[in-house]
Amino acid sequence: MRLTLEKVLVLKNITAFAEASESALSDFIYASEEVAYAAGQEIVAKGQLNNYLYILLYGRVAVKDGETILSEAETHQVFGELTALDPAVVDVSVIAEEETIALRISSENLYEMMTLHPSIAKGIIKVLVSRLKVIDNRHI
Repeated sequence: MRLTLEKVLVLKNITAFAEASESALSDFIYASEEVAYAAGQEIVAKGQLNNYLYILLYGRVAVKDGETILSEAETHQVFGELTALDPAVVDVSVIAEEETIALRISSENLYEMMTLHPSIAKGIIKVLVSRLKVIDNRHI
């Protein structure tokens, strides 16, 4: 398990949290939990309710529909932001492709952090906008 200071330094290097203060990031870390997954382990199961945002401290995951890989995320990237903001039954699975360590924060705690620390809300919005730009570029 990493120390809070180490996690703050990692979060500062992630676009979603780059503008947040160290104090805001410390609050965020305390509101989340560190989770570890073995290679091949399912993190999010298709057909199950998900209400978590994940921040990859280390590792790589694949977002899959059956055997088809739809996207991947790796160290210092985030996933699950949509279902963290609007909890829903997911239509994909997320599988650890290698040993993976992540911070996981629930929808409830994420909303609390966004309310207390607008810089975190701004960072999450930036992540969503970048995802929309990728989708938009696919359809041009």
